[in-house]
Amino acid sequence: MSSVANLFIDKTQSPSKEDQGIMDIGKNCSYCNQLDFLPFTCEFCKKTYCSNHRTLEQHNCPHKDKFYNQAPKQDGSLSSKSTISSKSLFPDRDADRKLIDARLKSPEPTTIKETQFRVGDVAGTNAFKKFQKFLNIQRDKKSSSGKGGSISRLFGKKSSSTSTGTSTSKFADMAKLKKYAQGDAKVTLSDRIYIWCVYVKDPNVEMDVEQDKKPVFISKNWVIGKSLDSIAEKLRISNINNSTTKADEKLNIFKVDEAKNEPKLVKTSDKSSILRNGDVIYLVRGVI
Repeated sequence: MSSVANLFIDKTQSPSKEDQGIMDIGKNCSYCNQLDFLPFTCEFCKKTYCSNHRTLEQHNCPHKDKFYNQAPKQDGSLSSKSTISSKSLFPDRDADRKLIDARLKSPEPTTIKETQFRVGDVAGTNAFKKFQKFLNIQRDKKSSSGKGGSISRLFGKKSSSTSTGTSTSKFADMAKLKKYAQGDAKVTLSDRIYIWCVYVKDPNVEMDVEQDKKPVFISKNWVIGKSLDSIAEKLRISNINNSTTKADEKLNIFKVDEAKNEPKLVKTSDKSSILRNGDVIYLVRGVI
C-alpha cells in the first residue's frame, strides 16, 4: 500500500513506462514533490508546481522580481517583452480589497486644481470646468470695464474697508437680502441663514452677478443637500439629484473661498452652518 502512495510523492519510485500506462501523467511539484496531474509551470523560474504552490509567493520564486519590475507601456499594458505570471491568473483578493478601500477613503476633489488631476474629467460636462469658465468670462468682463480685481471682489465679496460708505452699503445689501429672501417658512428666524444664489445655467453666457443673484434663506440645522433641494424648489430650478443616475444632470453648489481666493465645491454632506449670512453660492450642473 505504501508503494502505491509513494507514486504520488516520489516519481522516482514509479514503475517503468511499459508497466504504468495511464499513471505516467502529471509532474512532481518542485517545492513539495507532490505529484500533480495538472501542474503549473512558473514563467520566471521555469519550474513545475502543484496547485498549492503555483503563485510566486507560494513557491518563493527566486525570480519574482522580474514580475514586479515589469515596466508598463504608456497605455497601461505590460511591455511586449514581458510575460504574465500565474499570479495574474489567481490574483490576491486581500490586496485588491485593501487597494479599493484606500481609494474609497481618499478625499473627494473640492477645488478646481484638485480636479485637474482626477480621472473622468470630461470636457463640457465637468462642473468644475464649467464654473471655471464662468468665472473667467466674468473676470474678463470686469477687466474690460476697468473694474478688475481678485475673484472674491468680483463675485459679491466686499473689501475689508471700514469706511462709512462701505458699511452703509453692506447694511443695505443685507437688509435687501433679508427682506426678499425666499425659503421654507417653517424655518425659525433664529435658525435662518440668508444667502445669495446664482444659477450658472450656461457658463458661456455673460451674466451680471449683482442683477442675477437671488435672495434665499436656509436652515443652519440642515445638511447642504437639503438646502440645495429647498433653494432649487423656491427658485424653480430643475433638480433631479435624488432621482437621476446621470452625473452630468446633477446640481452642485460652489462658492469662492476667500482665504485661498479660488472656487470651491460645497459638499452635500456638509452642515449648512458652514455658510454665513451674505455669502454668494453658485449652482452648477455637471459631473464632479
